Amino acid sequence: MHPAPGEPVRLLIVERQPVVTPEVRARLGREPGFALAGRVGSAVEATRLIRDQPLDMVLVESTLPDPGAVEMARFFRVRYPKTVVVFVTRAFSQTELFEAARVGAAAYLRASTDADLFAATLRRAAAGQFPIDEEVVRFPAVAARILAQFREESVAEAAPAPAPEAAPPKAEEAELGPLFVKLSPREIEILDLVARGNSNKIIGRKLSISDQTVKNHVSAILRKLEVNDRTEAVVYALRNGWIRIETPAS
Repeated sequence: MHPAPGEPVRLLIVERQPVVTPEVRARLGREPGFALAGRVGSAVEATRLIRDQPLDMVLVESTLPDPGAVEMARFFRVRYPKTVVVFVTRAFSQTELFEAARVGAAAYLRASTDADLFAATLRRAAAGQFPIDEEVVRFPAVAARILAQFREESVAEAAPAPAPEAAPPKAEEAELGPLFVKLSPREIEILDLVARGNSNKIIGRKLSISDQTVKNHVSAILRKLEVNDRTEAVVYALRNGWIRIETPAS
């Protein structure tokens, strides 16, 4: 995302373990073109935060625990395509570089990168450039993998599609479906029934399980989603597209 002229780049750091060094933080703090929006410890927290405030750029720890940096970058590419994603790594890996490039990251930076160079690379990324391309071409094996995937996708797109039996889901929905789903299929099923106003007793009858088992599942759902009650869990699931409530025809 390109901020309005004169506006700083709103930057979020996503790291479970510190990967952006104090020197880089200090450098960005002195940089008039950047404004640190905060630091969170997980991809899920990042997706929650961006709903409340716009972000121009996200720095993500390359080894972020599940859902990891790759899934987070894919989520942002689909839902918030104007937000620039930059991977930061403690130890360079060609596999990480490939994955970062594949999901559209603008840059892949080592944590040990000089603070001035780090800031300069972020400025380029914020301006719409892809410094990651320069890294890719330095490693023929990575470039070859990316080209091979590009060819496969091009062939797939060029192939005539069979006549669908039913209307396929929208591309965005298909891609977003599995992102950040921390619940089991059974928990999704129960949450869907909760969203439709069913009590634990009715849910138990419909699924042929005991009331206590339903309560246990609901407790697990609240814990996994880090929410306080059933309503928050339903809202969270609806926002992420895990469940849908059909509106009855008038």
